[in-house]
Amino acid sequence: MNIPFNIPFISGNEVTYINEVIRENVFSSPGKFAKKCEKELAKITGCDEIRLTTSCTSALELAALAIDIKVGDEVILPSFTFVSSANAFALRGAKLVFIDINPKTMCLDEMLLEKALTKNTKAVVLVHYAGLTENIEKVVEFCKINNIFLIEDAAQSIDSYYNNKHLGTFGDLGCFSFHDTKNVHCGEGGAILVNNKSLLKKVEIILEKGTNRAEFLAGKIENYTWKSFGSSYGLSEINSAFLYAQLQELKTVTKKRKELYELYQKTLQPLKQKGLIDFPETTNNHNAHIFFIKVESKKVRNDLINYLKKSGISAYFHYSPLHLSEMGKQFDFINSGNDFSKLESERMIRLPLYYQLGIEQVELVVEGIIQFYN
Repeated sequence: MNIPFNIPFISGNEVTYINEVIRENVFSSPGKFAKKCEKELAKITGCDEIRLTTSCTSALELAALAIDIKVGDEVILPSFTFVSSANAFALRGAKLVFIDINPKTMCLDEMLLEKALTKNTKAVVLVHYAGLTENIEKVVEFCKINNIFLIEDAAQSIDSYYNNKHLGTFGDLGCFSFHDTKNVHCGEGGAILVNNKSLLKKVEIILEKGTNRAEFLAGKIENYTWKSFGSSYGLSEINSAFLYAQLQELKTVTKKRKELYELYQKTLQPLKQKGLIDFPETTNNHNAHIFFIKVESKKVRNDLINYLKKSGISAYFHYSPLHLSEMGKQFDFINSGNDFSKLESERMIRLPLYYQLGIEQVELVVEGIIQFYN
């Protein structure tokens, strides 16, 4: 038996669209397929202004530039996240303020925001772990009252919603990933959603290496020049063509993944009722990007992962909290007395979940977990 943790999705039309790019001999950004992707993403998310980027990392770095992060500014973010969430703002000289997570969602605990707030707070980075964020309106209200930016790290959240509103559309800017570990992908890619229209011109200038080239291409000016800091964040046409083929099948992918997710929930329910494991129960309309369980301890986690590995089943834990890292220790970490970022991350196991995964394979994974406890 061999059940890998992930197999990147392929729609079947990627080569067709890439060949079209080759025939037309236009490879740089922004091209025809980039614009097609942006229109498709606008239909999916409800945001009118979307730009493709080389990754979610570059989208976050672009966001930090767009809101003009400077040395001395403070940025609040969860410790349980990928390092890009922190790097994007630390690179601009920001002081990071890590806060603990809500164990139910694995996302930042909005009750700690007030405790982390200072006169230097410039932004909050809301990371939507597995698309399971709740109480978003409280985070939005906090940022609005205190006149600070809200950046959504929605790397894992394409086709995920909260109260029928797409994640990534609540804050000033939303950042997405199309890495090949995601539900749909282009190998490496990302997007930035510009919800705060006052930031649109800055985003376009930064995307064009700090120039007003976008206005030149639109025929609004005779030549373009250097206007601000910027970088090469635009996605190539080859990647955009690949991504367009994927986005056309997004709803099909989400539907299949949710069926597998629900099968995990149903078949693992007896172990949950016995108190041996735990897993999310949420009304949030998420995209089934990750199905994870929580076990008793780090030791049990490691033992179960190794047990499944011997049976040919790949399962993994996830992030090590940033506040415990060599780099992260230089920044503050705010909690309510319990370090849930550490405690919960040490209990977590992510199970195989991808479009090509079959019902029989899910049943074999569950059977392996049951056998471990027996």
